[in-house]
Amino acid sequence: MAPHYRHTQRGWVALVAVVPGLLLALAFVPLAHAPVGVTIAIAAVALVGALFATLTVEVDARQVRVSFTGGVVRRTVELQDVREHRSVRNPWYYGWGIHRYPGGGWLWNVAGPDAVELVLRDGRRWRIGTDEPEALARAISAAAPGSLPGPARARAGEPARSGLRWASVAVVLVLVLGTGAFLATLFSRQMRDPVVTVTPTTLKIETPFYGQDYALAEATSLSLEPTLPCVERRTNGFAGAGVLRGWFDVRGLGHGKLFVDTAQPPFVLLRLRDGFVLVGFSDPATTRALHAELLRARPDLQP
Repeated sequence: MAPHYRHTQRGWVALVAVVPGLLLALAFVPLAHAPVGVTIAIAAVALVGALFATLTVEVDARQVRVSFTGGVVRRTVELQDVREHRSVRNPWYYGWGIHRYPGGGWLWNVAGPDAVELVLRDGRRWRIGTDEPEALARAISAAAPGSLPGPARARAGEPARSGLRWASVAVVLVLVLGTGAFLATLFSRQMRDPVVTVTPTTLKIETPFYGQDYALAEATSLSLEPTLPCVERRTNGFAGAGVLRGWFDVRGLGHGKLFVDTAQPPFVLLRLRDGFVLVGFSDPATTRALHAELLRARPDLQP
């Protein structure tokens, strides 16, 4: 029976580094109204995360086949072209993904320091990241008797296994703590009252991601609402601890923007020719002052 080996390793580095960023984007970034550059950046992060989520290695009687998630990026080496193979450990700074490493070879890796290095008959080198290097090396030895199994060792100057593990843990902790701190900072900023400026022609609202300028000439009515109308659905916005920022569907009003704390009435409702905007502050007196200021800019909106 022909030898056969197949193993898939999960890319925990990509998951830890990318997933929080995507969750952040989905929670805070208004994708439907984001600048093209922001949309492209988010799409690129999602693509990288998906691409390096897994690495599958397969060995049969003729070939070593390696592919990232979905098989979009793959490579195949004929076993007859493998002169030598051995298990190795990479320094933490070799990282993950696909790139060259010192010594003139290519590394394919999704997580961890362990790999199996193939030395081809033309002198090229290829390191395949894996969390079971001994099993992969044995599979290649069984399938390619002509390949010399080199000694399992770390390259000169590489840290010991325990050192690499601690370095990997440190990197993950930095990523997690850094992402957590960034999320906490952004959440805190979203929870603050919006910065609102009224000019004779414009209502300007500033808040992370969702700020917008409204031409007062587009206003059709103005009112001070004692209660918040029923919010039916968030379409592209932030909602946390009763604070709403961004695009929502509101019963009786349709699709528009909210900058309110649901627990702090009243709320300024400015209807526009196309949509509406609802604004409220943590201090009710500030909300009433905004209503009065808008009436001074557009006295014809007096009910």
